[in-house]
Amino acid sequence: MKMSEQTRLHRREAGAASIELIGFLPWLILAALFAWQVLLSAYTAVNAENAARNGSRVEGRGGNGAAAAMDSLAPWLQDNATATVEGERASVTVTIPIIFPSITNDELTVTRTAELPSTE
Repeated sequence: MKMSEQTRLHRREAGAASIELIGFLPWLILAALFAWQVLLSAYTAVNAENAARNGSRVEGRGGNGAAAAMDSLAPWLQDNATATVEGERASVTVTIPIIFPSITNDELTVTRTAELPSTE
């Protein structure tokens, strides 16, 4: 029994999609990790901004603004963060977590400052 030309062609290409996926998979993973790092950086910046606003708000009402700013940060960001308050201006500096720290030796930080006027 002779094989048709189409059947032979189909057998030669069997598994080609799997090989292409294996070749493309590292690039796909790299793109996903890059996107995750960008989202992590953005979340850190937003979290620092929120903490600075809360610190300024609490300081303006006579409380401990630096402690309030640190408490406002996500727990996993608090270890690598500092909060300072001068008057009603609160500044929060947070080190951005890096997915693969071996890529860079630099500590990337984000600083956000907020000054909310007192309600008096």
